[in-house]
Amino acid sequence: MNRHTDPTIEKAPGAINTEGLITDTTNDLNFATGTRHSKAIATQVAELAIRGHAVHQLKDGGFLVCKYGHTFHAIDFAELQAFARRLGVSQ
Repeated sequence: MNRHTDPTIEKAPGAINTEGLITDTTNDLNFATGTRHSKAIATQVAELAIRGHAVHQLKDGGFLVCKYGHTFHAIDFAELQAFARRLGVSQ
């Protein structure tokens, strides 16, 4: 047995120093993907990359999409999504 399967080293309920055993339900993994902005951005960038577009996130919050020497500047994520829909990359 190792420390992960040995039941004798688990702390009893109510034991002291159990901060790590509390379940925190406020992390972003418990919420819908639509409210997780960074995952939505990563997904959109990945969908564009699969179809051969390079996407660079800019310091001002915009995006630069490049393919075959052509570029498109999206001022925000909403414009990036609209551009991807125009290309038929996303729905």
